[in-house]
Amino acid sequence: MDVVAALPYAALAVALFAGGWVLYRAGSMTEVPLYDAETASDPASLSVVLAASLTAFGVVTLAFAGFHAAGRSSVVVVAGYGVVVLCIALGTAWRTRAYE
Repeated sequence: MDVVAALPYAALAVALFAGGWVLYRAGSMTEVPLYDAETASDPASLSVVLAASLTAFGVVTLAFAGFHAAGRSSVVVVAGYGVVVLCIALGTAWRTRAYE
């Protein structure tokens, strides 16, 4: 049953990897909806930072799916996943401010 519960997290990790790869390969932010190209100072660097962030989210989510599939998703694992995701989000927000 733990493997079935981990499948959505694994699918999310794959989607995050794919999104990061597409953004990295595009080299620009034109693929991102609601992006205002006139306000950005360096769209190519912004796309690289966001691609790295999506990849980091994917790695952490895949690790969480692995813990969950192995039946080791304790309160500490779930809280750690939440803290790491929050740190990645805050780091991304801090780093992208220079490009917007």
